[in-house]
Amino acid sequence: MTERTATPLAAPQHAWPAPAAAWPAFTPAPRTPPAALAKPALALAPAKLAPLPAGPGNLLEQARSLADRGLAQQAGELCHAHLARQPDAAEAYFILGILNEQSDKMALAEDYWRRCVYLQPDHYEALCHLALLAEHNGNGAAAAAFKARAARIYQRRQAS
Repeated sequence: MTERTATPLAAPQHAWPAPAAAWPAFTPAPRTPPAALAKPALALAPAKLAPLPAGPGNLLEQARSLADRGLAQQAGELCHAHLARQPDAAEAYFILGILNEQSDKMALAEDYWRRCVYLQPDHYEALCHLALLAEHNGNGAAAAAFKARAARIYQRRQAS
């Protein structure tokens, strides 16, 4: 074997900061009580929301959170972004139905809820909304059918 000789390290080419003794002493900021930090949820702007990871479930969670805060447009955008990744997401269609119902766009809401129940036939909440909408529109037969489906799902859930 050949023997290696150690070569001296070259001096660093940049300046190092001053020693820690020359830095000012650390003084922690005064603690603010948690009650003073709390602000009403509606006062938050969308830009101040902490971004969640862009996983498929998180988009819907964030969409629900935005919808609960009254930010329907942003919630709808997240639902559509989720549907672009996962077109068979029944829950995204359900949320879009709710958002359109709030905007008094009942035909769109009905379309989204029908898509939801097509993809997930046991979606209890969507069936209930469809039953109420059919009843409101004077379609008693459709309302009864949706109510019966919802009742069967409810009974199955109670039994398990």
